[in-house]
Amino acid sequence: MNAISQFDLNQNVNMKGQEEFWVTSPVTLVHSVLRQMSNEELVSCFHINFRLSYYNSKYNCDIGPFKVDISNRRNYSSQVLLDPLGEEQPVNSQFYNHSCTRDSISPYTSILQSSSLQHRFKKWQDQRKNKLTASTFSGAIGFWRGRRVQLWLEKLGAKEPFSGNMATCWSNAKEEEALERYKLITGNTILFPRFQVYGKNNLKDNWLAASPDGIVDKYYGLNSRGVLEIKCPFFNGDMKRASPWKRIPLYCIPQAQGLMEILDKDWMDFYVWTPNGSSLFRLFRDEAYWDALKIALSDFWFNHVLPAKDLCSKNVITDPLKELGSLKPAPRHELYSYLVYESKHAVDSSHLLMREINGHLQN
Repeated sequence: MNAISQFDLNQNVNMKGQEEFWVTSPVTLVHSVLRQMSNEELVSCFHINFRLSYYNSKYNCDIGPFKVDISNRRNYSSQVLLDPLGEEQPVNSQFYNHSCTRDSISPYTSILQSSSLQHRFKKWQDQRKNKLTASTFSGAIGFWRGRRVQLWLEKLGAKEPFSGNMATCWSNAKEEEALERYKLITGNTILFPRFQVYGKNNLKDNWLAASPDGIVDKYYGLNSRGVLEIKCPFFNGDMKRASPWKRIPLYCIPQAQGLMEILDKDWMDFYVWTPNGSSLFRLFRDEAYWDALKIALSDFWFNHVLPAKDLCSKNVITDPLKELGSLKPAPRHELYSYLVYESKHAVDSSHLLMREINGHLQN
């Protein structure tokens, strides 16, 4: 019964938070999201400080050090290159507090720093510091405005690494529920590897790494060569629009191809979970895509990050955007357009294996 076509999606499955709601304010957003979390997921949320402010007829919700513009809703199911971590962050002096020592940590606790909302398999923050990980590949080549420079500053130690916002809090809180749903639908056996460093056979590549959601160990009872990636899109808290994706967003492809390369897997199950249903895609490894992606990543790492880190270690740098301006990466790599084109090809070549809404298979 592990074939998707044989699976009865209408059986009694725990599908939390299927009620619909419409977000009209930050308070409603927070309340609605928290209502859909279990008691365990809520344990440490009570210690989070929410600061609400009204400015220029827009609601803003400060969650730890991160500000989310609630009024600017975005649909993550579209092919527009949107930042899955939340709002695009501006690149200016006010945002970065120029320093090669990290910005002071906000007194407000980030949601993702709450232990009960951290993914139990992916607490690898210390190991990620000196690596470029698959989840950052899209940002490292310039898929989002400002993210490439922001990532550069993070790797220099001049900016506190991104630790979470409402979208990542939601994803981490729901990922285990999504995993159980995936296993129920497919019957696959999943293993959870530790933080994976690339270059076991070539140490010069060990600056690349990944933390996969899972490895597909058994597929139809046979040994597998697959990796699992789970997405729990947030839809800016508007679960009325929480429909499982019909296509994979372009920005997910660098991460997907990176995971398959670093883990040496031939294919990926890309599973998208929402409270109202889910979809499952199959992606395949593309070595030519990886070759181009690695060129862009290598340029970012060896021509921008490492030389700047070396200067920071030898000098007192108070304004990295000015003092290290010659090493600051451009907003997009030269191969950006090519990689976007090839990402579209990868999306077009992927297979939608299953899409269900509230337990009913869709055509």
